[in-house]
Amino acid sequence: LIFERKECYMNKILQFILILIGKIPFKILYIMSEVILFFVYRIFNYRIETVQKNLKNSFPKYSLRDLIKIEKKFYRNFCDILIENLLLFTISKNELKKRMVLLNPEIFDTLYNKDKGAILIGAHYNNWEWMALSLALYAKQDVYTVYKPLNNKTINDIMLKARERFGANIVPMESFAKTVLKNKNRSTINLMLADQSPHKSKVDYYCTFLNQDTPVYLGPDKLVNAANLEFLFIEVNRLKRGYYEMKIVPLCNKKNEEIGSKTILHVNHLEKIINDQPENWLWSHKRWKNSRKK
Repeated sequence: LIFERKECYMNKILQFILILIGKIPFKILYIMSEVILFFVYRIFNYRIETVQKNLKNSFPKYSLRDLIKIEKKFYRNFCDILIENLLLFTISKNELKKRMVLLNPEIFDTLYNKDKGAILIGAHYNNWEWMALSLALYAKQDVYTVYKPLNNKTINDIMLKARERFGANIVPMESFAKTVLKNKNRSTINLMLADQSPHKSKVDYYCTFLNQDTPVYLGPDKLVNAANLEFLFIEVNRLKRGYYEMKIVPLCNKKNEEIGSKTILHVNHLEKIINDQPENWLWSHKRWKNSRKK
């Protein structure tokens, strides 16, 4: 009982802090981002070895100077996203729609009118949290987003509350497939961020991604086939600090049930985006920790 009360107090304190942060002007927030950048990059060297290894292996033809340039830009963008995501709990619908614009919502409208569901593939590229939060503002149909529960219950509860603010349904990984299949005859948007490394026990497919042997999830591939869903990718492009554009890209319009065929489509699409602007991807993630040993 004492532990539960402590968690309740911590939850209220954190919510109060987030509400206060939500009142800080964006100009001040980005000054804070510069301060955080100094400590994260210069003082603590947060995951610097992972970032440098990932960049070197992904771009073997790049010079050291080019790699360092990407590295510095990555850390600046990373700190901006950290700051921006402190606003998940307080940002208004109008402010979010102003800062995260969907260029082609008519794709969602067409699916809604046809009563057709879709798997929407996203990535940890630019501000993926704002992207996920904004989808329910643009889609007439229900939005379902997969997530991995956090170990810290207080933080997990706050993140869930923030992510559900505008109507999205946040579904744990272990029950996401069942939820998608249950809704297969409804018009739903099912968001999956499919660019992280699968758990070692769940690796059953490999492909070449950014010049490396890469384990990938086959979940989206299987769900599209099993539920006869549309297969879409969502791009998130940064216009300037705190302003983004999203674009829905159909990945295929014909049924191909060959294992991995749709996975290759979204992996190749993400690779092209990363090659165009590599600093915007999450290089601090240990993406290739479960690759096959050579």
